Amino acid sequence: MSNLAHQVQRNTNHVQNPQPKPQVVKRKLSRITKGEKVLWSIAGLMLIAASIFVISNYAEIYTVNKDIQVMEQKIDQHNKKVNDLELQKAELSEPLRIMNYAEDKLGMKFDDKNIKVVNN
Repeated sequence: MSNLAHQVQRNTNHVQNPQPKPQVVKRKLSRITKGEKVLWSIAGLMLIAASIFVISNYAEIYTVNKDIQVMEQKIDQHNKKVNDLELQKAELSEPLRIMNYAEDKLGMKFDDKNIKVVNN
């Protein structure tokens, strides 16, 4: 009987040639490809450029609107001056005032007999 606990090592003349294992090159799998990265970066740059364009347009519109409001205020001031001057002209060109000024300041007298009507 043979003892199962102890086995005699048998000498075999088998020479095992170690077979080279094919090296598996593990590539790091990324979820985003290079093409997608390029497309996303281009889209991001376009988004930034568009936002800068929009903001600069809004700033330009704001300055133009501000200039328009300033010009409207100046026009209103000039219109007020013109209206005041027209009122002053109307007051100064009243016939009664002109007659009083001519009599008091210039010493002229109104005489109905010396009035001549000229027709064109």
